[in-house]
Amino acid sequence: MSEIILGSSYHQILDNLLKEIDLSKLPLYGENEIYRMGAGRYGKVKIKLDIERDNEKIEYIQGLHSKCNTPVNSYTYEWEVKEEKLPKYFEEYIKPVILRFIEVLSTISNNNNVVLKFSVVDGDWKTSENTAHHLATKNALIELFKQV
Repeated sequence: MSEIILGSSYHQILDNLLKEIDLSKLPLYGENEIYRMGAGRYGKVKIKLDIERDNEKIEYIQGLHSKCNTPVNSYTYEWEVKEEKLPKYFEEYIKPVILRFIEVLSTISNNNNVVLKFSVVDGDWKTSENTAHHLATKNALIELFKQV
C-alpha cells in the first residue's frame, strides 16, 4: 500500500478502507489539484465512486465470480472526462494509480458483491507544466475515501 498512498495518508483512511461502503452515500467524489510552481508541476483530477450500472459489465463480472462461495469485491474503471477538460492522453498517468488502488481495495473491503465503478469525471491540465496527475489522483482517492 505504501506505493499507492504515503503511510501517513494511508493511516488517515485505513478504517474507511476496511469497512463496508455505505451505498446510500454514493456517488462520492474526490478531487485534488497539485500546483508546484517551483517544480513546474500541475495536475487536477476529480474521481467519482458509484454503483456500476452497465448490465453487460455486471453480468461479465458475476460470470467470472459465479463459482466463488464467498463475497467478491469488484470494481470497474471508466474515463468520463470531456476531451476539452482533460485530454485522453492524461489517462496514462491517472488510470494506473486507480487500478493499483482497486487491486488493494478489492482484497480488503466487503461490499456484498455489489460492483462499484471508479470514474474520472473532471480535471485540468496546463501545457507549460510537467504533469502531476498521478499525485493528484492519489490525493483525490484519499479525499474520496475520507467520506466513506
